[in-house]
Amino acid sequence: MQSEKLEKINAELKQIMLEKVHKIGTFQTDIPGLSLSRREQGNCEGASIYSTSLGFIVDGKKRSVIGDKEYEYGKNDCLVVGVDVPASFCTIGATHDHPFLSISVEIDRAVLSELIMQLEEIHGLPEGMPNEALCVGTVDENVWETVLRLMRLLDNPVEAKVLAPMIIREIYFRVLQTPLGMSLRDFNAKQGASAQIARAIAWLRENYASPLSVAQLADNVHMGVSTFHRHFKEVTCMTPLQFHKRLRLHEAKRLMLTEKMDATTACYAVGYESPSQFNREYKRQFGRPPYRDIKQQRELIRGNPGATLQ
Repeated sequence: MQSEKLEKINAELKQIMLEKVHKIGTFQTDIPGLSLSRREQGNCEGASIYSTSLGFIVDGKKRSVIGDKEYEYGKNDCLVVGVDVPASFCTIGATHDHPFLSISVEIDRAVLSELIMQLEEIHGLPEGMPNEALCVGTVDENVWETVLRLMRLLDNPVEAKVLAPMIIREIYFRVLQTPLGMSLRDFNAKQGASAQIARAIAWLRENYASPLSVAQLADNVHMGVSTFHRHFKEVTCMTPLQFHKRLRLHEAKRLMLTEKMDATTACYAVGYESPSQFNREYKRQFGRPPYRDIKQQRELIRGNPGATLQ
C-alpha cells in the first residue's frame, strides 16, 4: 500500500505531466537529459533502443520485451536502463482520459562514475538486483521527492540552469542507495563482467554497420568466447548476433523515419547486403514491411508535432 506522502507526490507529478504533455509521444524538455512521455490507445505499441537512463512511471502500465524476457511495470515503479538495448513495448489499457505517463532522466556516465567512486570511498554501496540491461523496482519517497523538485523547475528556466544538474546528480545518488543501484554501479565500474559487457555494447552501438565477429569482440573486452556469450545473454536476454541484428533494424527504421531514406538505401546504410533479407527481417521484427511501417509512423508524427514516437 502506497504511503499518503507518496500519493501526494504522485498527484503533483501527474498534474505537471498533464499540463506539459498534451499530445502522444516522447518530448525533450528544456532541462538537458529530462524527457516526458505520454501514450494513449492510438500510440500503444512501439520499438526503440532504450538508452541508459532512469525511468519513473507516473501513471498507467507498460510491458517491455527485451530479447526473450518481458518486464511489466506501472505507477510509482522505477526503471534502470544500465546499457543501451533494443526493445519492443506496449502500454496496457492506456486511453486519452487515462494515458500512460512517464519521466525519463538520461544518465551522464561521467557524472555517475564520479559519484560512484566518491560513495565507494565513503561507505560502499548496497548489494541489489541482477545486472540485466533493464531492472524494475520500487524506490522510496526520497527518490520521488527529488524527481518532483526537478519537474517543478520546468516553470523556472533561470533556476533550472543552476539547480537541475545538481538535482539530477542527487537522483543518481538516491537511486544508488536502493537495490536498483547495483546495476548502475556495476555497468559503470572499471572492472568486472558487467563493465566488460557494457564496453562491448558501446562498441556495437558505434559499429553496427560492420560485420560482427563474436570472437574478436570477446577478445576486445578481454573475455573468452563462451564466457562472453553467457554474460552477454544474461545482460541483454539476447545473443550478440541477435543484438547486432536488432541494432541494425532499429537504426534502419530511424534512418527511414527521420532522414527520409527509402528502404533499400537504409538497408545498405546499416550493413545489409540483401534488400530481400532486410525486408524479411524487418517485418519479422516490427510486424510490417518497411514501407507500411514507416508510413504509419509518419502519420502518427504528423498528428503530434515535436514528438519522438518511441
